[in-house]
Amino acid sequence: MKKLKVLGVLSLILLLGSVMQVAAQQAQGNMNFTDEDYEKFVDINTEIIPVQQKVQGEMMKVIEEEGLEVARFQQLARAQQSGNIKEASEDPEEIAKFNKAGQKVMEMQQEVQTKVQGLILENDFTVQKFQQMSMAYNQDQEVKAKIDTLMSKKMKKE
Repeated sequence: MKKLKVLGVLSLILLLGSVMQVAAQQAQGNMNFTDEDYEKFVDINTEIIPVQQKVQGEMMKVIEEEGLEVARFQQLARAQQSGNIKEASEDPEEIAKFNKAGQKVMEMQQEVQTKVQGLILENDFTVQKFQQMSMAYNQDQEVKAKIDTLMSKKMKKE
């Protein structure tokens, strides 16, 4: 379970990373969301969560099939992002395993991103608004509290 949470955080960071940078600039001045926006955002997230959980399990399996532990893969990923992969590992075989697993993980993330975008659009919401609300959730305690409350209520009903 711990592996799943850790991988989940990593995959979310990688999945939303570049998209969120653009959204951060756009979200700065737009934190005024309607009650309907909040409801749709929560509805979309309840559909996304099972998709993400399934893919996270598949990502862990891919990483382990390539001969790496999930924690080590994450260490190497952080090192690669900061440009220090050679400092994290001098073993060319380990780096090759990391690259192969990383390529597969990236492909899986692209597939999930397409599914997530489809779910957003199916719910009559825009990807841009979803990204803005995601950023607001991470940056604004009021937005976070409102979304958490709605999510909690929704989960109790189901």
